[in-house]
Amino acid sequence: MKSTICLSLWIFSLLGLHADILSNFSPYLSFSRPDYDPSVFKNDTSQMAPQYAPFSPADSDLGVQQILSSYDGLPPVQFHFLNSINYTDNAPDFDPRTSDSGWLWSGQADVSWMPLLTQGWYVDAGLSQSVFRYEGNNPSDFENFEARLGLVKSFPDLDDLQFFIRYEYQRLTSDQISESNYSASRIRTGFRKTLLLAPRYQLSAGIDAAFDITAEVDRRERDFYTADLKYSYLLTDKTSLSLFWNGSYWNFRNTYREDWNHLVGCELLWQPTENLTVFTNITYTHHDSNTILGFNDFEALQAGLGIGINYSF
Repeated sequence: MKSTICLSLWIFSLLGLHADILSNFSPYLSFSRPDYDPSVFKNDTSQMAPQYAPFSPADSDLGVQQILSSYDGLPPVQFHFLNSINYTDNAPDFDPRTSDSGWLWSGQADVSWMPLLTQGWYVDAGLSQSVFRYEGNNPSDFENFEARLGLVKSFPDLDDLQFFIRYEYQRLTSDQISESNYSASRIRTGFRKTLLLAPRYQLSAGIDAAFDITAEVDRRERDFYTADLKYSYLLTDKTSLSLFWNGSYWNFRNTYREDWNHLVGCELLWQPTENLTVFTNITYTHHDSNTILGFNDFEALQAGLGIGINYSF
C-alpha cells in the first residue's frame, strides 16, 4: 500500500542523486593515470599566462603538470539535463491499495550557481523541474518543481567538512502544471563529508534536517531527518560503480503520523565525454508508516537506464 505523494517524493529523491547542487562543491574521483602525448604540449614561456610546465621524463607517472592561476570573474552557471527509462514493480495510483508494475519515463532539467562570497562561504542557488510519465492511462503522472537558495561553507581545517543551510520551495502537480497537488516551503540544513578518498574510490556521507515552514495542506506539514552513505569505485578512467543508502524519518506535526523511509541501490555510470554521462541503476525502497491499516506503507523495486548532459556557461 502507498500514497501517490509519498512515492512521488522518493522517486524525486532518487533523481536527486544525479543533480544535487552540492555535488558541484564536492571533491571528485580523478583519473589514476592520464594518457597523453608530451609532444602535444609545447613549453609555454609566456610571462602573462603560462599553461604547462616543461616536460620531464617522469611526467608519465604524474600526468600533465598544469600551472594553475587564480580565477577572475564570476563562476559559471551549471546546467544539467537527465532522461531515463525505468521499470518499477509498484507504480503509484489514486487507489493506494493497488500496486501495478510498469514502465516509467522521467526527465529533469536543473540549473545551479555557486558564486564565492567570502572566506569559504558560497551562495547555493538553483532551480529544477522534473516530469514523470507512466505507461497506459494510469492517472499517476506528475511533475515536480523545486527552487533553492542558501549558503555553503567549507572547513579546510576539519578535513573539508561542508556545512549548508538553504531555503527550499517544492510544488507537485498532476499532469497539469497549472494545478498543484502539493506545495511546501522549508528550511534545510546539514553536513557533508568525504570519509575516504583514494585514486580509485571514494566514500562520502551526509546528514541533514528539514523543517516545513508552510504546506498546502496542514496535515502534511512535517519535519524530516535524513542520513546517507555513498561508495564509488572507478572501474576505468571513464566508468564508475556506486553503492548508496538513504534513510529518512518523517514527523508530521499536526497528526500522530510518523514515517520511516529507506532506499538502497547501485549505479553504473559511464562518462564518454566531459559533458555526457550514461548510467544504469537499480534501487529498492521500503516505506513504513504508522497510519491505520498500513495505508501509506509500500515497497518498490526499480531499475532504469538513462543519459545525462552537463553544460556550464
